[in-house]
Amino acid sequence: MPTSTFFRLPEEKRQRLIDACWSELTRVRFTDVSINQIISMAHIPRGSFYQYFEDKDDLVRYLLEDMRKYFVALLREILIEAKGDLFTLPLLTYDRFLGRQGYKDPMLALFIKLLRLNQGIDLQNFMGGPQHFLPDPLWEVVDPARLRRQDREYADQIFHLACAVLAFAVVETLQGVAHTDRVREMTKMRMDLLRYGGAADGYEEVHT
Repeated sequence: MPTSTFFRLPEEKRQRLIDACWSELTRVRFTDVSINQIISMAHIPRGSFYQYFEDKDDLVRYLLEDMRKYFVALLREILIEAKGDLFTLPLLTYDRFLGRQGYKDPMLALFIKLLRLNQGIDLQNFMGGPQHFLPDPLWEVVDPARLRRQDREYADQIFHLACAVLAFAVVETLQGVAHTDRVREMTKMRMDLLRYGGAADGYEEVHT
């Protein structure tokens, strides 16, 4: 975590440093982050950096945690709007991220750059930690009555699948695979499949 000296910086100087850090983190892999590049862009002495952060790993952890808190807070807000319905969450989030007019959430853009540069990033730990993919602040506002099972483990799996549907929709849109309206339509269909299942009524599974 940053030192108390970092948090006492004037807002303009602190934001200039953060902007420089994000610029570097979205330019190269975490392992190749250059403190020299950061201090050059932020216009601060090298010694000052170590008054704010222990090392570049400390910096990366802080920025990723800040990003995680942003997404958790946003998803919590959307989940409250959805009255705790995990099945509605992907479509509402897609609209918030990308919008009908092509608006792109700036933090989402940063996150996608990080994923592209750092393939294999541990999303389990990024979102909720080793025990749950569904973070505590989201579990608090989930309506378990909407689920076939009301326990957290089940909700955790639904959330995991919902995030996969959302991620696929975002990638399809940003890569220009399909128009936003078409992606929304397919996202709704995928979540309906998750909500209701895809098997015909009365179909009995055949074991061979």
